[in-house]
Amino acid sequence: MPVRTKIEPIAKDISIVVNEMLTPAAQSRAVADFARGEIAQADDLNRRILGRLPPKTVTVDGRVGASLESVNPNGLIVAEWDIGNDVLAWIGQTLLDRSPRLSGDYRKGHTLFADGVEIALGEQIPNATEFVFINLVPYARRLEVGKTESGRDFLISVPNRIYQRTYKDAKARFGNIAKITFGYETQIGAYTLKNNQRARSWNAKQGKWHYLAKQRADRATGAAVTAPAIRVSFKDR
Repeated sequence: MPVRTKIEPIAKDISIVVNEMLTPAAQSRAVADFARGEIAQADDLNRRILGRLPPKTVTVDGRVGASLESVNPNGLIVAEWDIGNDVLAWIGQTLLDRSPRLSGDYRKGHTLFADGVEIALGEQIPNATEFVFINLVPYARRLEVGKTESGRDFLISVPNRIYQRTYKDAKARFGNIAKITFGYETQIGAYTLKNNQRARSWNAKQGKWHYLAKQRADRATGAAVTAPAIRVSFKDR
């Protein structure tokens, strides 16, 4: 029967076949060599994605930091990279970089929640299930997708859809190590509408607004204004 050893770099499980004719020590060396190569490849990938080598923990048969050659031929080598801070830091910085700078209020309004608790951008992240980036200034949604009466985007100095573009770029960059989604949400303390607002959509071909006859509940007096949000959860948590 072949001897199998499981190796887990990032979120990938690998089983290898070791020649059972080798001595146990030789089998362990073969497994260690293979694991070392896989870990080096993962290091390389992380370095290319993040721009630096994130810290990692290597466990050999349950022993943190043990020599790879000490693995039992039927044992387990687990390599874990701490990439959560890098992913969240990249999203937070990208939102800042893409924000208008005229008054600075929107740029300062980006907020990060960890399981519903606000944390400072750039600080060590807690062990949370889900992280949410959201901007709660009253006009965040308007800057994201809103248009003036003439049909022009509200934003002039920078492109609009700041959160949506950042979500797409983050998903393309980190989609293999994190679940990243985008949507419009409300949070505690969100701005509420003071008057009814007619729902409308811009007809680019006609160059004018199309108004809906029925009053939408989410545009009625007292309704909480939704804001663009990016949700992040890590696949190894």
